[in-house]
Amino acid sequence: MDESLSARDKMPVDRTHVRVTVLTVAGYFLDGFNLLVISVALLTIVPALHPSAVATGLIGSATLAGMFLGGLGSGFLVDLLGRRRIYMWDLIIFIIFTIGAAVAQNIWQLVLFRGLLGIGIGADYALTLTIVSEFAPVKGRGTLMGAGLFAYWIGAVAAIFLGLLFFVTTGSLAWRLTLLAGVIPAIIVLILRQTVPESPRWKAVTEHARLNRHKSSTSIMIIFKRPFARRVWLSYANWFINDIIFYGIGIYTPILLLGLGLKTHIASIQGTGVLEIVGMAGAFAGMMLLDRWGRRPLQIWGFLLQGLTLLAFAIDPKPSILMLAIFFGVFYIANAGGTGQTTGIFVSELVPTKVRGTAMGLGTAISRIGAFVSAFFLPVILKADGIEMILILTGVLALIGAALTLALPETRYQSLEALNEDQMTNPAT
Repeated sequence: MDESLSARDKMPVDRTHVRVTVLTVAGYFLDGFNLLVISVALLTIVPALHPSAVATGLIGSATLAGMFLGGLGSGFLVDLLGRRRIYMWDLIIFIIFTIGAAVAQNIWQLVLFRGLLGIGIGADYALTLTIVSEFAPVKGRGTLMGAGLFAYWIGAVAAIFLGLLFFVTTGSLAWRLTLLAGVIPAIIVLILRQTVPESPRWKAVTEHARLNRHKSSTSIMIIFKRPFARRVWLSYANWFINDIIFYGIGIYTPILLLGLGLKTHIASIQGTGVLEIVGMAGAFAGMMLLDRWGRRPLQIWGFLLQGLTLLAFAIDPKPSILMLAIFFGVFYIANAGGTGQTTGIFVSELVPTKVRGTAMGLGTAISRIGAFVSAFFLPVILKADGIEMILILTGVLALIGAALTLALPETRYQSLEALNEDQMTNPAT
């Protein structure tokens, strides 16, 4: 291992780590805001633009489709050109198309701009955990990486309550103002991110490749070979499953709450806001537990709790308000504090630095396929078969995710080089 990286691994968490982490995970805040804001915006988009069930699915899922392209395209560039350069451009894309979505004049413009916005978000997903993991010391890496999802949930909570404020005060303009609000923090983050240096691990790997020109600096084929193929593709499968489960439920929570017995739009937004706060609390707990419990047990318990909760919910899809609160609360805690934290972290920690951006980009793309399928088909399934079918399908998938996690290694308190670079020279270990 490079001696400077070894020394970095042994450092305590300091102000530099915190600053880099905060400015990096600010992208996750914006992602959480923009992905979940559509759940509130749909309540005024539907009466304003009168979309069909299919068009509603496209509005809800367009950003996820864009994330597929953004993740797939940016990952390779992140490894080839460096983390910092792409780190700036993804926010510029984000700002431009957020404004475009807010001023859209019809359904198809809204779908188009939300999709293009997703390209910037997808690129940020490929970058965030990559950058934080490569700056972080061994002890504290889990907590710093977990801050990403905590920031995501802060953004989601801000989206719900800001959406509620605009819904109450501005009527039919609520969805436009709510979407547009995400531009202000994005501009601030774009300015401050200019102070973040390039990843030390990427610089070390690039310098090594320069001195050994016969060796390619990036090769996606690494993740198709031992010992990485099994662990990476299991991680991808779990990320895919997590996004099928979460985005179908999360994006349409206000609509689902209306169908489950809440009487007014305001009540459904308030209920969603409370659940987002529960999710934020769960994400904070998960952030604190990643280094204490480890990634593997947190993911197993997260999947198990979600699966059992969803299947129990399917047995009684018209519960009392108290049971409804318990069901949704457990689901949000288990996802935000468990699988929502760990699925992406596993990918980032289980590949070599030379392909970490590529692997994270591919993982983002694969997971967005699950999210898109879920977000697009949920309104259709809900109308055709009712909520029971959705709950059964997602519950079974969660239990499958728990079983797959048993085959993954634990990464807590291990250096990225010990987990990956050493494995490249001795794949049997």
